[in-house]
Amino acid sequence: MAMNKECGSGIMKSRYCMNQIILLLLIMGSVVVPLALASDSNKKIGGLQFTAHADNTFSVVSSGTALGVLLDKIRETTHIDVYTSEVEKKRPVSIDVKKVTLIELLQRVAGDNYAIVFEGQRATDLHLLPKGKTIPDFSGKVQIRDKRARLFFMPADDSKNGVNDYIRKRHEVLEQLAKKDPGKELQAQVSFTGYMTANQIVSFVKSNQLDPVTLNIGWKENGGRYDLKHGESIEAAIESAALYDKEFIAELQESADRQVASLRQKGVGNDQMQSELTFQQNANELASVFHAKGVTFYGVRVATSAKQLHTLTSNDQEIRLVDPLWGGSVEDEVTNAYLTTKIAIPLVPDNEAFIPLVTEDRK
Repeated sequence: MAMNKECGSGIMKSRYCMNQIILLLLIMGSVVVPLALASDSNKKIGGLQFTAHADNTFSVVSSGTALGVLLDKIRETTHIDVYTSEVEKKRPVSIDVKKVTLIELLQRVAGDNYAIVFEGQRATDLHLLPKGKTIPDFSGKVQIRDKRARLFFMPADDSKNGVNDYIRKRHEVLEQLAKKDPGKELQAQVSFTGYMTANQIVSFVKSNQLDPVTLNIGWKENGGRYDLKHGESIEAAIESAALYDKEFIAELQESADRQVASLRQKGVGNDQMQSELTFQQNANELASVFHAKGVTFYGVRVATSAKQLHTLTSNDQEIRLVDPLWGGSVEDEVTNAYLTTKIAIPLVPDNEAFIPLVTEDRK
């Protein structure tokens, strides 16, 4: 397991550091999308009057024209690839709008069920999803590069309200799945309310009859993971994770001490190297926790049925979030166009406490 200071949020993975998310999908609100429109383009097909203006706006009059016809006009004038289902293409659209942005036009025909992929500032792909969803199937971001997609299941922001809203939505999705298809096999990212020791996570996995896929190792902003090998037991995985963690902490301390020592040799004062001193303090704290508690865990990725996952959400003493890695309509549309990987990073506990050991009084 390896991690360096440049990982930004402190997220680390076994043997490598996660890249920054630089391509974004699921853009909501009134945003002007930069397009390559040199001059006004006015076309009329059947019941559709479509005008693409040079200022990146559109005027559209449609009286029951199939949505697919309108999307073809958008594709032709913007050179953005458009994806939607065959059923949606046949849906009739009746609108009359003048000089609206692309996003405003999409909101009129699809509500909030659309997604735009950007390469830097340039829009490259457009996805329209089925209308009428009362609970969002997917909350997060999508990275698309070289025709490969990564679905990041994550809150929109790190505020307390943002995180709590995300937890509520994902548990609603899981509840729906458990009712509709209780035997559906899913992977889920489980986030704990506090930190667990090795013995606790073994007990948690076995008592809930879970199949662990990834162990999430962490302390505060320093986090990482250990991916279980095929057939590897939870006990063997923890033993291997401990070796990786011990090596990582030693490397982290050495790197932190070296940075501080180098700056002091150059005559740099403490007030001019606050970030390096904080880095050193975090490394020392991480080592102190490891020596006192061993490897600390704040989440686990598991595979089991929707029903079994839903039962975990009632254990609020240990569980902060059970996030089913299922993106519904968004996932379907993205996977139809790209090879897709689903990624979720566990929510870090909002305090530094360990989950209390189970006692006879709590049983």
